[in-house]
Amino acid sequence: MICLPNPSHLDAINPVVEGYVRAAQKVEVTQKNLTEYDRNKHISIILHGDASFQGQGINYEVLQMSDLSNFTTGGTIHIVVNNQIGFTTAPSDNRHGHYATGLAKSIDCPIIHVNAEQPIEVEYAFKTAFE
Repeated sequence: MICLPNPSHLDAINPVVEGYVRAAQKVEVTQKNLTEYDRNKHISIILHGDASFQGQGINYEVLQMSDLSNFTTGGTIHIVVNNQIGFTTAPSDNRHGHYATGLAKSIDCPIIHVNAEQPIEVEYAFKTAFE
């Protein structure tokens, strides 16, 4: 496991994480003389605050790259913590919909909402996401 630091609420690390995972997948394919990527060995997981996920354009741009053949990693798990604390704006002014995760609807990816105070539900959500 590699952890890449993001010292900002601006989510500037997101494309770096995707590129790192894509490179790790490519290196493995090259080393093993394979012709296809094994997307199950390398996966990116990115943690966001609710305001940064919805409010930063970089997240939309990274999501839009997910279907480009030379950029895809086979999927990313985005954990969005709904802490209701935006650095520059109130949640009512930041979102177009009820949830901060509404942005992910633009690429028709599955969205799982779970109450973090229910550990069994969180575990189930993670297992479902990894599958």
